[in-house]
Amino acid sequence: MKSKLNLIMLVCALSFINSNELWSQRTIGAPELQDFAACADSFFNSFTVIATLSPGDALPSNNEFILELSDPNGSFDDPNAITILDTAPGPNNGSASESEIRFENFPIPEDANSDNYRLRVRTTTDPPIFSSLSDPTAFHFFRNDIDLFLNERQDVIFCNVSSFSKTLSIRLEDLDGNAVAADSFEWEWFRNGSLIVGETTPNLVVTEVGTYFARIPLGNCQNFFTFEETNRVDVSLVDVSTAFIENADPMGDFAFCPNDTKVLQSSLQDTRFTYQWFKDDVAIDGEVGPTITLPTNEFAGVYSLSISLSEDCTLDENQIPPVTVINEGSSITQPLPENLILLPTQTINLEIMTDAPDGSTFRWFVETNPQTQGVLSGGTTSLEAQFVGLYRVEIDALDACNSFLFSESNILAPTGFTVVIGPQGENVCDSDSFVLELKEIIGQTTVDGLEVPLTEEQLGFFDYEWRRNGIPTGDTTTSITVSSSDIGDVYTLFATLRTREFVDVPSNDLTVAPIPPGTVITADPLVLTEGGSVTLSVPSDPGYTYQWFTVVDGEDVPIDGETNNTLVVTEQGEYGVTVTSAICEVRLDPVIIGSQGVTEIIPNIITPNGDNINDNWFLPDSLFNQADVEVTIYDINGQVDFSGVSYQNNWPFENSKSSGQNPIYYYIITKNNSVVRKGSITVMR
Repeated sequence: MKSKLNLIMLVCALSFINSNELWSQRTIGAPELQDFAACADSFFNSFTVIATLSPGDALPSNNEFILELSDPNGSFDDPNAITILDTAPGPNNGSASESEIRFENFPIPEDANSDNYRLRVRTTTDPPIFSSLSDPTAFHFFRNDIDLFLNERQDVIFCNVSSFSKTLSIRLEDLDGNAVAADSFEWEWFRNGSLIVGETTPNLVVTEVGTYFARIPLGNCQNFFTFEETNRVDVSLVDVSTAFIENADPMGDFAFCPNDTKVLQSSLQDTRFTYQWFKDDVAIDGEVGPTITLPTNEFAGVYSLSISLSEDCTLDENQIPPVTVINEGSSITQPLPENLILLPTQTINLEIMTDAPDGSTFRWFVETNPQTQGVLSGGTTSLEAQFVGLYRVEIDALDACNSFLFSESNILAPTGFTVVIGPQGENVCDSDSFVLELKEIIGQTTVDGLEVPLTEEQLGFFDYEWRRNGIPTGDTTTSITVSSSDIGDVYTLFATLRTREFVDVPSNDLTVAPIPPGTVITADPLVLTEGGSVTLSVPSDPGYTYQWFTVVDGEDVPIDGETNNTLVVTEQGEYGVTVTSAICEVRLDPVIIGSQGVTEIIPNIITPNGDNINDNWFLPDSLFNQADVEVTIYDINGQVDFSGVSYQNNWPFENSKSSGQNPIYYYIITKNNSVVRKGSITVMR
């Protein structure tokens, strides 16, 4: 019996070994990627690989096929460097013909970046069956959602140097504007289209002219992606001797008649350059292009030009030879006012000044009706205007250009007046008393929307009366002294034309609303928690208007729509407010919502009376005792009262040159030579 049992077990074992040998004889061909290369990005990452299974007996029903990726060099020697890309559950059935093992729509790893990867397939049987290795295959994943900035997309230009050295740097950001680390990628650099061997970091020191760019090396996938290359940066040298001012007319010189087209231009013209034109050493507003067209009148003078070619090359107006422009003709040097108001019983003397030669003829018109004509003498001609209308003077100049000159003025009758009053001077909020005065009277006309300010002389055609809260004060001049303690009182100036056509014309009302010294911004709560907010506030008054701002690079940037006495802050930064009343305007010292979430307030009032409360001027922790922070305090005359770094919260008791005896001081705080805070300090005793 025992012998029979052993025989049965031996037969079963031989049968199992024979079956195992049968399916283990099946082979798997080299897997093939169904694309030229696996080029994936943030928007597409789906690939298919097919391998061929040879004919043979069935494999175990629980067998799976595993698609494996080698290390970047194509080796499977290190098990830890092998990546499983996908699995397939079959085919496991026996077959008399070849079968396909399909791995479909699988992603590749996001760190894949080589042309030399190999693929293989293995089974989960014991022992496993391994396929042949694939040919070297490119697998590259690239973040196609980033922008690349080389040298902030600015060209590099040097002026007349024998040698130079400039570092070009790459900056990356995603499509939402968030920074991406450039050193997380390998780089290739090119000059004039040729690879610069050995340069693989996001920075390159250039010492030669040429066109430079960098790219992230992506092998056989290089041309598949869109944003793997930076912009091109031209590095060039400019000879400053080639920079000069020329007449746009190549046949012309710099002598013009008034009616000529007068265009000066730079010999260096490039949309990358920044220009500024000057006349007689004064910058001309708005003339910031490579050309300038001179006006009809008053164009003679010395013209110069500055050009900023890059941050490394600026040619100032002294480096580019200036040109002298000559007016061969004549011009009206003092024209007629464009519009004037004619008051009842008034006559207006209309006068022009001209550089036209004596002996030139002139003609005066009202509308189209001739009034007078004559020969010019002394460079002036005038006419008494007694009624409304369009006045015009014409001059036929006896000059080389036979210049024809003219000037016009529209004289209008008033239909009403607007009287404007305001405080005299600035910072009247700091005064015990101040002066309100007549600023201007504006004449309304029959021309739609046209208002014409009266001349200083015409203000004398009116009688005036100041009223306080509607009651005459007895003051009948154009100004009145007001006490800052009369808070809430309303002052109005009434003007009456002496010919009585317009009586008791009221000005705007001015409410005595000084902004008290010591007004500060308060914060509630004092800590900005994550996801929370801080409410900044200043005293509310119906006589005030408010404009909140942020401080960016030392400049106040208004916050659109924030015109109440409170501001809700959800982000760290430096915030301030300008408070304006009818009589004055005060910029309150900003507060900092710091990186640690604490509102860092710099006080603008101290009380150095020895009670150990607010005796010294204290700075927040971010500015206190910092070696890179310099504090400078000035007295009201602009003299330095204290200056130093690593401030110890000990002014004025220990280090004030004036012992803090002045009522007002001003401070500037810089960090690494950049202004971070500035404001005033009120000393109250």
